[in-house]
Amino acid sequence: MPNLKKNRYFAYLALYTLYLLQALLGLIARIQQFIDTRSRKDIFIALTILYAGFIFFLSSRSDLSIPASIFKIPFMYELADILESLGFGYSIDIAEYAHQHMDKIAHMVLYFGLGILLHLTFRNSENVILRRYAAIFAFSLGIIYGITDEIHQSFVPGRTASMHDVLANGIGLTIAQILIVILILINLQRKKGKYNRE
Repeated sequence: MPNLKKNRYFAYLALYTLYLLQALLGLIARIQQFIDTRSRKDIFIALTILYAGFIFFLSSRSDLSIPASIFKIPFMYELADILESLGFGYSIDIAEYAHQHMDKIAHMVLYFGLGILLHLTFRNSENVILRRYAAIFAFSLGIIYGITDEIHQSFVPGRTASMHDVLANGIGLTIAQILIVILILINLQRKKGKYNRE
């Protein structure tokens, strides 16, 4: 029974993540209405390059660790009690797991963002093939960048290259592509339903 309850919470978490991403993409769509197609492409290329540069900068740092004592702050105990009383005790387990594997979670989150930017860059390309297969190209380029980033990390003192990091990067990129494709399909269904009602 507890497993069913946890699965339900994970489903809610996934649903709210989809809602958040849908709102973010809606905001981007509104911004795109005010920018012509050519400028939009250039803006997404610039944002993607800046974001990739940010990842490169983080990889160049020797120590990015988060203090292990973060969960020992009194506020965190109070927050844990509040979450437990509201029935969100599972979020404490998720937070502890995330803290124990912080570097992998960070890789997933960073490459999730890169995956979204790459997808939007390819989707706004003038090339029809790049637009049509934006998810595949975004994933492929993201993985190539992730591998080169790991090679770069092997030359940074205190850092090592890891296939587990490449796997975490791939998971972040994959989740980004899946969520964007799902939201595009939902949006198409909505437009189709709206068109059929008219």
